[in-house]
Amino acid sequence: MNVTTSYGTWCNHGDSTNVSVEATIADAINGGDSEWRDRMETSGALERVASDYRDAIDNALPDGISIAGNEFIGLHRTDPDYTDEIGDFDISEAIQGVDLFAIVQKHDVDN
Repeated sequence: MNVTTSYGTWCNHGDSTNVSVEATIADAINGGDSEWRDRMETSGALERVASDYRDAIDNALPDGISIAGNEFIGLHRTDPDYTDEIGDFDISEAIQGVDLFAIVQKHDVDN
């Protein structure tokens, strides 16, 4: 059985101005016209963007840390599988390495 703990929230590591991944995505596409944003939402493209973005973030994190909702959870230092790599890992830097705009473009209803 793994012993886990919170490593912080989306506000701590992802985007200090938004409380959720989805709110960050909404801000990122806010420059598009309202009809395009509506089509992105009604077509399900925004849900696919959020799913792919979450997957990309999870893939950027080391084994032992993951995003769950809007919180990062990971192995507690007392867990036998815990390593210094997990404890020293920079979650914010990993998120910055994920290209949200490329994911948006992949699901853009106009492409």
